[in-house]
Amino acid sequence: MDYKTYIPGAVCILFALVIMFRLLHYAPFYAPSYFFWIGAILVLVGIISLVKPLAFLFVFDRKIAMIVCCGGILMSILSIYWPVSVHHSQTNLKLDALLPDYSFNEYHDIRINASPEEVKHALQTTGVGDIPAVHLLLKIRGIGDKDLNHKVADNKPAQKTFSTPDFNFFIADSTEFISVMILRASAKTPPPEVTTAEQFMAFNEPGYVKVAFNFRFISLDNGQTQVSTETRNYAMTNEDGRIFGRYWRIIYPGSAIIRRLWLDTLAEKAEKGHRQ
Repeated sequence: MDYKTYIPGAVCILFALVIMFRLLHYAPFYAPSYFFWIGAILVLVGIISLVKPLAFLFVFDRKIAMIVCCGGILMSILSIYWPVSVHHSQTNLKLDALLPDYSFNEYHDIRINASPEEVKHALQTTGVGDIPAVHLLLKIRGIGDKDLNHKVADNKPAQKTFSTPDFNFFIADSTEFISVMILRASAKTPPPEVTTAEQFMAFNEPGYVKVAFNFRFISLDNGQTQVSTETRNYAMTNEDGRIFGRYWRIIYPGSAIIRRLWLDTLAEKAEKGHRQ
């Protein structure tokens, strides 16, 4: 057996593992989403190998290519159709009052060498669509600048708010800002406008998904600020949960990367302002 023939495949697998572990920094492991995309990659490898077997990836013939392709399809289908469960928050956040139960969520945090007020100022002047990599991801998801601006225009809560170029946040207290919206799942009509936290909590019409996300600012003794953001999604019915679940599991990596790049940009701007 000539082991040299396996070196290219081993290098490719090692390279893929390095990319995946790097991706974990931006998109924490969420099995249904990760397995969906792994399945999609296997399908692509299988299809190409049906035309020309990719021996360097250990797909030596078309029979193996068919197995790889079918295995990838099965993995992706099982991933996006895996049953959706509802979780109850165990945290002590103001966000719990607005959306204590959720089917999907993502959480990110970062330590910034600046005060909470400097971080808030950076948030107030940073539009996610202005970050080049984020702008590209938003375009891929089909959310352009006009759509973001439309959401801002429609989201005018009656309570005291904190505004950024893209969103309005309820000021729950000095350490936590919360933004809410209603998304359409199975409904035929556009989601209603939400202007107060009470309207958001009372909303329970089938066909929609309630979304709430926050920014939390905790001052640390060393002059740093612990900044965290959590997004929660709750579908009104089981069917809405299944529909939204398929969407969420596909777009999750992009959504997580957007949040992480947003935090990294806030850190850069706040620390730059702190040094001046």
